[in-house]
Amino acid sequence: MFNIVENNVGSSVGTIKSPYGSYRLIKDKNGRQYRVGERPEDVTKKILGYRIGRRTMVLGAWMCFFFGSVLEYGWGAASTLVISHYHWSTVEGFFNYTVYVLFEATVAAYIFSRLREKGLLSLRRMLWMGSALLIIAYIIFANSFSPWISYVGYAMIGGLASGLGYAAGGGVITKWFPDKRGWRLGLANGAWAYGAVPFIIIYTDPSLFYPGDFQFILYMTGTIIAVGLLVASFLVCDAPKNWWPASVDPLVVAAGTSKSKELQANPPAVAQFTTQEFFATRQGKAQMASFTLALAASLFNVALYAPFGAAMGFGGGIAFTVGAAGFAFTDGIGRPTQGWISSFIGRRKAVTIFYLLMGIGGLGVLAAGLAHQAIIWAILAVLTGAVSGSCFVFDWLIISDYFGENYVATNWSVPYMLKVFGGAFGGIGATTLLVFISGYGWGAVLGTYTGIVSLTDLSWIVAFLIATIFALVAAALVWFYEKKPTIEEYYKARHKLGLPTPARGELQSSPELTESNEAAGGAK
Repeated sequence: MFNIVENNVGSSVGTIKSPYGSYRLIKDKNGRQYRVGERPEDVTKKILGYRIGRRTMVLGAWMCFFFGSVLEYGWGAASTLVISHYHWSTVEGFFNYTVYVLFEATVAAYIFSRLREKGLLSLRRMLWMGSALLIIAYIIFANSFSPWISYVGYAMIGGLASGLGYAAGGGVITKWFPDKRGWRLGLANGAWAYGAVPFIIIYTDPSLFYPGDFQFILYMTGTIIAVGLLVASFLVCDAPKNWWPASVDPLVVAAGTSKSKELQANPPAVAQFTTQEFFATRQGKAQMASFTLALAASLFNVALYAPFGAAMGFGGGIAFTVGAAGFAFTDGIGRPTQGWISSFIGRRKAVTIFYLLMGIGGLGVLAAGLAHQAIIWAILAVLTGAVSGSCFVFDWLIISDYFGENYVATNWSVPYMLKVFGGAFGGIGATTLLVFISGYGWGAVLGTYTGIVSLTDLSWIVAFLIATIFALVAAALVWFYEKKPTIEEYYKARHKLGLPTPARGELQSSPELTESNEAAGGAK
């Protein structure tokens, strides 16, 4: 029998044996469970075969993001030469980006997250697959004599590889740091942007990346990032469900009396929401909508800031390199800063501010470009980059803080799948809009037009305005509709789904207790 101790703030089950040592199962007054007592070093010893701590796993997660990012953030800089060399149309080139987003966000993020949470695919094997696919993707991309070859290689295969790295890194931080995930998630996630900076610098240097030698550079890119992702696979693993650090009393946190500023501003979720329950809440639906709009604006910036600068005559200059590489760099370093700020003012308030700044910053970049002020354009691109990745940081943070860590991978991947719509706008959608407003027909869109496509200032104005509106509407949705779910809203979601709603705090039979009892042969 388990020894159960109860008080007015929660319940505690006596020591339970597990494959990783032993733990206590604590329930707060709302009935949320916390698995307390297992050391990360003991968990990793069992899973990986050697001991590593939470700090090392931050490094591993950071590497997952860093080496997976080059396909996405390096595309805008590398695409100009590749599109020109193989005589693709602009739309054919940017359709490649849209297909990449489809596979990175939809196929890789959701399907592999489901397999991961069901225990059918380990993080290590996920990253081994990603490493192998990265090399294949860049070999094919370097020899894309037809855009369709690139759609298969760079977009499909590369998208799968990139998505595996992204999903792996974010899940590690959210599961292992339920008590202090703000700047740590931002730090790791930020590598998704600045990880591409060294390669962007090479891609924008005509003396290094030129028609006679660009294939070798792409081969080297694929090799370097594949090795990096392979190394990361030895530094990460998942925490057990409901895991909580022994140094932080979960009942004190649940009662709202924790001394931690981050936990005061961002207390843990009232329950572990399944994906069905996530969908059944107003906040879940609002997160789907706000994230889709914000990432559409963000991916527009990622994909088209560099081409816009080149169209304004900045290509090949120092300002152009600073603007293109600096955007990705500040996008990366801005993310831990955003996470850190949200630890003090709260996730909802922080993300609202950052979405507003992203929208307003885009208008500044547009104005500087149209005025042909290369230095001002570069400065504003760099500053806007600092907030353009906020949607990706806060998709992880809000979903784990609002809906719990147990199902964070699949709950995160559901809105993240909508990245395909953002990719459609940032890729094929925006470029098609630019071509039509500039006075060209379907021939220029489909690549059958043989003349030079010259985009008008009006086309850029319309595209930038749409991106700005997306960012501002996303900010409004977050502020007005995304307050953290209460326990009453959790029960309401379960009622909608026809699921039982037990009395608050009632200690029920727990799958964790059953599994641990069977594995250990009983409790002590």
